Amino acid sequence: MRNSKMKKNVVYWTGIKNPDLAEKYGNFDYFEYSKATWKYWCDKNDCIFVEFDEPVEPDMFQFRVNWQKAIFVFDELERKGIDYDQIFLVDSSCMIKWDAPNVFELTDHKFCGWPDIDNMKWIYDSIQGYKSFFDNFKLDQQKYVSSGVIIFNELHKEFFNSFKQLYYNNVATFCDLQDNIVKKGTEQTPMNYWLQINDIDVKTDLPIAFKLTHMHRKDMFSYNWQDGTDKTPFFIKYGYNWVFNGIPKDQRSQIMRQTWDMVKHHYSNDAHENILHSVRHKDVFKNATTRQFKRDLLKIFDNEKYRHMTAVEFGSAEGDTSKVLSTMFNHVYCYDWAATNINVAKDKCKHINNISFLQFDITNPEWDIPKADIVFIDARHATEDVNIDIERVLQYFDDPIIIMDDYGNPRTGVRSAIDKNILNGNLTISHTIGEVSGYTTCNNVVFNDKEGIICNLNES
Repeated sequence: MRNSKMKKNVVYWTGIKNPDLAEKYGNFDYFEYSKATWKYWCDKNDCIFVEFDEPVEPDMFQFRVNWQKAIFVFDELERKGIDYDQIFLVDSSCMIKWDAPNVFELTDHKFCGWPDIDNMKWIYDSIQGYKSFFDNFKLDQQKYVSSGVIIFNELHKEFFNSFKQLYYNNVATFCDLQDNIVKKGTEQTPMNYWLQINDIDVKTDLPIAFKLTHMHRKDMFSYNWQDGTDKTPFFIKYGYNWVFNGIPKDQRSQIMRQTWDMVKHHYSNDAHENILHSVRHKDVFKNATTRQFKRDLLKIFDNEKYRHMTAVEFGSAEGDTSKVLSTMFNHVYCYDWAATNINVAKDKCKHINNISFLQFDITNPEWDIPKADIVFIDARHATEDVNIDIERVLQYFDDPIIIMDDYGNPRTGVRSAIDKNILNGNLTISHTIGEVSGYTTCNNVVFNDKEGIICNLNES
């Protein structure tokens, strides 16, 4: 007897590589991208990821992968000794979004399927093609669901076993129907007939975002040009389960790889990388620092002694670097002269409780600024202005660690000001940080040296 307390929900992921179809499917390279997303999602939602990667029946002409995933699902779970509650059967052409809700909580513990309405002619022809086999049963096309993503539980074991027996009893007939008569799909239409013939209660009102199929037909690969620099495709923004079907099969790996390259950072448990991916960098926003600049800061200040320190940032712009600084220090006071910048930054960091944004002009002769251990100077950029800012910071704060951006930006006077202060002994470079000479920003500035510096940092 199963212990109900030990049962977990299962994602049953199909990833069998048929060598005879390797060329047609781009050598199945897309499997790795799909699998990575589902494994992450399962860990996050306390589910079991089960990989169906070896065929039960070796003859994959008579027992094609789509048939095997359906008719052997309960056999495989029991063979692997898995105590399951609900089962989410998904194809390897699916990628689940990192923050997709837990769909198992929406099922009412019923058999769940998503209506398939992407190619109504294909579906109609398939229904008609199998009709005589099922004794002219009148199938309701309005209840027709995709078999690529379905959810069920142990109560449906008898249904799947009878479906398996149906196939074993008619293997040759089904193969002939698939290849010579219907020529549309494998197990999907027969499963729909079997569901309706057996009067299975199928829940079909789950969010469509969990079955975002035929995305190219819905223009989901596009993005909203009105969002400015945000070119995130619609399917990533609004979908939960991205199903890469309907596109040429030999292009699937390439498209899924491109998708993975866009989103893979979200599937990381590395805190540094997660914060870096939550903000903008100089490749998309000219007033930000680069990803490498922020990454270097995170690495250099990754020490418990800095967690108790206070930082001040002059020239916070829209808060991208500010947000990163807040993960490194006890409190960060961020100043910018523009109210519009402050408003954007506040909204960006609204859930962070150790950061303060204040409108302030660094040229103001009266400073009422909290004393700090670290000061990031990134306000004015003309040589004499930067000289003045450095001088005032050194006078106001007690032996501060100083961070500066744009050292390698030839369009500013930052480097000459820093070099002057190094020569007169005011500053000592402890680290050069960020991108290197030759790096090109989004507004076509080419660095001629390292992007930034850290001065007066005593690491002993």
